Amino acid sequence: MSEINQELAAIQHLLEIEKQASSLIDSAKIEAEQYISKAHAEYNTAYKEKNEALSREIEADFQKKHDEIAKKYKDEVDSYKTSYASKPQNKEAFFSALEKLLFA
Repeated sequence: MSEINQELAAIQHLLEIEKQASSLIDSAKIEAEQYISKAHAEYNTAYKEKNEALSREIEADFQKKHDEIAKKYKDEVDSYKTSYASKPQNKEAFFSALEKLLFA
């Protein structure tokens, strides 16, 4: 009987050790999940900041180029208008040519 009690005590001791190991593993899992979650949150924050900074930079560059192109376009149109306005218009010749084309 004593031998059985020793075996039961040994099994009980092993079960206690297994419980402790399981508890340690669970604690390690929780700690690892917290660490991973924190690292993930930090990564997301850094990514968002860099992404927003890059977006602002790209938007500013786009706006600068857009303004340059719009100014160039306006200057070319103004130059054309000035050039066109300075040329003499011969309305009589125009109407004469138009009449020949349409009514000839």
